[in-house]
Amino acid sequence: MKAKFASRLRALGALVVVATILVACGGTSGSPSTTSTSGSTLAPGASFKLGVSLTFNNTDFWTNYISYETKFASQYHATLIGPLVANNDAAKQITDIHTLIQEGAQALIVNPVDSAAIAPALDYAASKNIPVVSVDVAPSSGKVFMIVRADNVLYGQNSCKFIASHATGGSGHIAILEGDLASLNGKDRTDGCTKIIQSSYPNLKTVEYATKWDTPTAVNDAKTALSTYPDLKGIYVEWGAPEDGILAAEQATGKFTPVGSPQHIVLIGNDGVPHEHALIRAGKLDGTISQPANSYAQYAVFYARAALEGKTYSAGQTTDHNSTYVNLQGNLEDALPAPIVDKTNVNDPNLWGNSKSNG
Repeated sequence: MKAKFASRLRALGALVVVATILVACGGTSGSPSTTSTSGSTLAPGASFKLGVSLTFNNTDFWTNYISYETKFASQYHATLIGPLVANNDAAKQITDIHTLIQEGAQALIVNPVDSAAIAPALDYAASKNIPVVSVDVAPSSGKVFMIVRADNVLYGQNSCKFIASHATGGSGHIAILEGDLASLNGKDRTDGCTKIIQSSYPNLKTVEYATKWDTPTAVNDAKTALSTYPDLKGIYVEWGAPEDGILAAEQATGKFTPVGSPQHIVLIGNDGVPHEHALIRAGKLDGTISQPANSYAQYAVFYARAALEGKTYSAGQTTDHNSTYVNLQGNLEDALPAPIVDKTNVNDPNLWGNSKSNG
């Protein structure tokens, strides 16, 4: 009897251990956890809460991005919290990220105000097992699951190569109206421009103006460049919003001529919004970089879900959407394509700025 009783105890103990393991794993293999933020699998079709922290929401690019983000959140079964908008205030963004986590965000999409200053917020999210996808701007320190962004050094290179190859005359100045150099985007675009001019176009010189993504500052700096450099060959504005003001300044000083005409000052921006396409068609703007707001939104949401599903990626892998994963300062980046738009391809229906939903 004692032997049988002991045998029953051992069997019961084994059942208790198995049951304990199943509870710790969130259920059987057919019932994975749907709420874990610690790397366990999100059930197929299950919804999740996705917090969004943005730097701005007051430009054509970001209003389009937000619209696309809402669309893709529905597709990937994400319930959005936010976006909370920091208005270029790095300290506010850190507070916003804490708020999103307190409100139940299981994953985050963050567009950093400052590539270095975002690190404490990323560390806090990691301490709570909240995966972060960085969109448009990359952090220079701190860990994220994925960066969704294009090669911004290439933005600067291609923009200033475009100016140099379209400018009349062999020498002169190019004005760079910078974003914020605390943002990796601003630094990369400026570095790309200055390096290509120095290495390939020695008769052209760049002059840099720090605008911190502020449109009135950029327009005023363009006025300064127009009055200071009679040999001004081109203006590279690192985002699209100031272009109308720059064109108005050229007209006010009698220096505006249509694209392609003698003495024309080449103007190129970086965004690819529908209004820029209209300016290109009208012969006022020479070109822009099509920064894909639709793909930024889609893949930011996609990778937030992928993180919760426990998926992994590695540098060198190619994607099914014409990009490659690269290592950027210790994090993975999905380096999305971003073509130049000018009069030769402005009507391409594949450009996001020509989407029917954008008018």
